[in-house]
Amino acid sequence: MLDDTAIFNKSGEHVANIGFNESFGLWQIVVVQREEIEFCCPSKELALAAWHNEFDPETGFPRSNSAAGSDA
Repeated sequence: MLDDTAIFNKSGEHVANIGFNESFGLWQIVVVQREEIEFCCPSKELALAAWHNEFDPETGFPRSNSAAGSDA
């Protein structure tokens, strides 16, 4: 990935990367704990907005996949 930005949670744990995937021509969010979980967007701005809206900032996982019982 190009222009890769590492995302850390409040504890300082690296939870995700956001970067440009040249192969697909898209911006990608990749969860560090599970690299098979990725989310693609046509622009960096949309990828950052998706990160804030769709992902748990503590775990890096999509909110729909967050731990059961979480009220996040």
